[in-house]
Amino acid sequence: MSVKVRPVLSVMKQFVLGRRLVGSWAFEQGVMLDDAAAIRLAEALAESLAKRDWQAPPAADDLELSLLSFLILETAHRYYVQPDKALRTSQSEEGRVLYPLSMLPERLADLAATLRFYDQAPRRAGALPTNGLASLQSLTNTLFALVAAQFPEHMASVHSQVMRDELADAVRAGYPRTASHVPVYSPTHLEFMEAVDKTRCIFAPSGKYWGARDYDDALGFEAGVQQFAEDLFHFMTVARKEEFKGLALRLPAAMSSSVERLAETTAALLEGLNRIDPAGSDCLQHVDDQAGWKFEWAGETMFLTAFGVCYPENHPRNPYGFDYSYFFFQPDFVLRNHPALIDGKEEMSRQRILASFRKDGMDYDNSGREAEHARYIRPLEADGPVVAWWEYLPSRQMVEEPLPTAV
Repeated sequence: MSVKVRPVLSVMKQFVLGRRLVGSWAFEQGVMLDDAAAIRLAEALAESLAKRDWQAPPAADDLELSLLSFLILETAHRYYVQPDKALRTSQSEEGRVLYPLSMLPERLADLAATLRFYDQAPRRAGALPTNGLASLQSLTNTLFALVAAQFPEHMASVHSQVMRDELADAVRAGYPRTASHVPVYSPTHLEFMEAVDKTRCIFAPSGKYWGARDYDDALGFEAGVQQFAEDLFHFMTVARKEEFKGLALRLPAAMSSSVERLAETTAALLEGLNRIDPAGSDCLQHVDDQAGWKFEWAGETMFLTAFGVCYPENHPRNPYGFDYSYFFFQPDFVLRNHPALIDGKEEMSRQRILASFRKDGMDYDNSGREAEHARYIRPLEADGPVVAWWEYLPSRQMVEEPLPTAV
């Protein structure tokens, strides 16, 4: 009679820790996946595993099982998947019934279908594309629960089995990444997440974020806005189903060398996006200092937070020591559904955030800033006047002014 080895960590903790470990290991080893590579791996595993004879339990270090666990955890890392409570029962008798082996090929096919939707979805359209596919949140949790339920010996050492040379060689040989930009591995994202770890915002660490492609000054500002527009639309497509919170854009430090320069850059960026808005919004024609106005793009409203090198280290909009300007876009369809902002809790949550910043000498003041867009940019002093970035919109200038450059 075989003895089932129970892991020391709970399956939920194995999922969370494994997602982080595998993401870091994949980056260090250069075996990160993109959606196209993950699709190929999912389909290959679905076909192969469907033909396997599972009468004899596989060894803990079975390469196909390790590739399956790698696919699950690396995908979970790229898409910031959180553990579901269903994982708690995966290694019980109930779990072995709920997650049978027969489910494996079908769920891998579902995973490939959702990844293909994200990979092939348009990068610009009048409205965000929708579908009835399962989310990666649901699919990766289900697949991990299935592995836990059916392969306890493998699960007992799943992290070490996934992060080994043999597996890295197999990924390099059969499933190489071809995309030049994978948001979670981008320099913008990696640096922005370091800033998130340092921020005094009590809700920031629990968010799900991506980074846009790096700005290329050689292409010019207009081309940079076009590139960001594609990244923003892709992000919003994913964010609606996977409940992401925001997308970070990193621009040269010179674009925030002063608060006025940051206002100019903000105005140029938003007007550039508005000119190519696939939904044709005219929102910038109506912006003033009144509450209720929203920046709208691709049919969705959103909030913007600007960080700049013009701010001192003890300012809440300092980019935490990084020599760049940062713009953080948060669609309302995720921001407004945050548990801290619904059911009348918004004002209380804002006060908690303010108190957290104030405790470390990083005060800011929302008095006179009832209009959300009056908070896109902060003045140098906590009680300073509103920074009316909309007055810097190129379309409002009497003479044509050059677009921002890094010099």
